[in-house]
Order: sequence, then C-alpha cells, then structure tokens
Amino acid sequence: MLFFLSGIISFILYTTVTNSIERNNKKIAISKTQVTLLEESFKKTWNRTPTQNELNAQIENMIMDEIFYKQAVAMGLDKTDLAVKKRLRQLMEMMLEDYTTINPTEIQLRKYLSENPDKFRKEPRISFRHLYFPFEKKEEAIALLKTLQNSNPLEENSHGYPVMIPSVFKNESKIVIINLFGNGFAKNITELETDIWHGPFESAYGWHLVKINEQIKGELPDLNEIWDKVEQVWSFERKREMREEIYEIMKKEYEITIERI
Repeated sequence: MLFFLSGIISFILYTTVTNSIERNNKKIAISKTQVTLLEESFKKTWNRTPTQNELNAQIENMIMDEIFYKQAVAMGLDKTDLAVKKRLRQLMEMMLEDYTTINPTEIQLRKYLSENPDKFRKEPRISFRHLYFPFEKKEEAIALLKTLQNSNPLEENSHGYPVMIPSVFKNESKIVIINLFGNGFAKNITELETDIWHGPFESAYGWHLVKINEQIKGELPDLNEIWDKVEQVWSFERKREMREEIYEIMKKEYEITIERI
C-alpha cells in the first residue's frame, strides 16, 4: 500500500513541476491524440462524426481554454480567486479518485462482510393483525383479550373500533410500524409469540390487541447475493481512506502556519 501511495505522490509532484514549466512559456500544442479525443467526444454526444468546421470549432475552443488559463495563471488568479482554488481542488480530488480505484478480491469482500454485518443485514419483517380501541376503552380491550384467548376465534371479527390505518399488516418492515404506531408499540410487538392475542399495547391512536402471524428475523445474506452492494461500499471506504492517506503525505511537504485570533 505504501509503495502504491508513493507512486501516486511521485506522479503528482512530477505533474506539478512539469505544469509549472509549461505555464512560463507561450507555446500551445494540440496533439493528434487531443484532436482524436475531441472527435470521439463529439461522436458520443451527437451520435455522428463532426464536420471539419465543427471539429475546427472544438479545437479553437480548446486553444481558447489554454490561452485564458495561461493568462489567468500569469495574473496570479489561481492564487487569489477562491472559486479557482476550489475548482483546482475538485480536479485534484477527481484525479485522486481515479488513482485510488482498486478492485477487491473475494477474500477481501468476505472479510469485510463478516466484519460489518449490520451494514448488509436484511431488515426484519412482521405480519400481524390488530384490534383498535380508543384511549378511554382500555378496560374493554383487556376484557376482550381474555375472551379471545379462551374462546372461539370468530370473536375476532366482531370487536374493536374503526380506525384510519389498516387492521392487517403483511411482511412489513419495522420502520413502517414505527412511523405508523410509534417506537414503543413497535418494540412491544417485536418478540411476541405467534397466533396468540396480546396486549393491549399503546400507540399514538389508542390501544391495540395484537396477534402476530409471522416474524421474519433479519438475516445476513451470502456474499454472492449482495456482491455488488458489498463491493460498492468496500470500494467507497477504501477510496476515502486512501485519499486521506495521500492528503496527509502531501500535507507533510508543506510548512503550515496559522495565525490565531
């Protein structure tokens, strides 16, 4: 890793020195490679080959970019203009983004998955039915709970009060239950025994008797099922770490003084 970072820093320093030399002269050379790139860029944008006049206009625009750039640097605008500094920083960060791109191995991804399971674990799901009672009807809810636990299940269909939310939830996520009923309600029903009426549990609406039909615990999928997602997260973190390391290496090359107020 250190060898890799050193190579990048060497490239950056070489590029900086080379560019400083080029800024001091008045020569502008447009290579065949640059012209080809302009032509290919035009093709990708317009799905056709540019005419000679169109290509000439692209070349002239590139020359204009170079002239204005050299003149701006000669005037010291790259040292005084905040917008220019931010743009140059963005270009440096884009360059580092390219140079810190590495492809992980399966071993690296499996290790990362095992060390960070909560980032990829499937969210728990729950299916349940509830009977609603207003806040002032708690005693009625308690009485019905005893009836439901000891009598004909058909009693379920003839009790409870109307409410705006659904009475049945199937394969629902915890976050949806929290948003509808509140965190306390969601926590209370998480580990209940299935196929038995429980409660009453309080929500933002009132009281609820609840019967869980199914609890699906959150599981950690195999890497092959979520390979792209793990690789994306792994790559993002590795790039961030490497950019920070490169920045610290570059920072050591400067003598920094800060005048405090």
